Amino acid sequence: MRIADKAAAGLATISGFGGLFAAAACCVLPLALAGVGIGAAGLARLAPLHAPLSAIALIAVVAGWFLHLRRKRACAARADCAPPSNVTLPLLVAATIFVALSGTWPFLEPDLMRAFGG
Repeated sequence: MRIADKAAAGLATISGFGGLFAAAACCVLPLALAGVGIGAAGLARLAPLHAPLSAIALIAVVAGWFLHLRRKRACAARADCAPPSNVTLPLLVAATIFVALSGTWPFLEPDLMRAFGG
């Protein structure tokens, strides 16, 4: 696997996690961390970064899928090409789920907070 492909997959995963934390930083994450004894007042500062981090994460995940599929097609056409790593696809799926959750979080959070008595 080329270094550029590994870097793109890693960036997509890290961006997905960043978007997830930005979405959860204002309410859910501080409550969860406070429940285990970790102070989370500083995490509320990340809430204004939700939209930019989610956009960056979306771009990174789309680029990761593009590079993964491009390499898969290129390796199917040529026998001398090393196929993508077996880890790449699960990481891209996980990053996609995290970015989707981050993008829909503002719509899900009010109902979840009401459901859990918040």
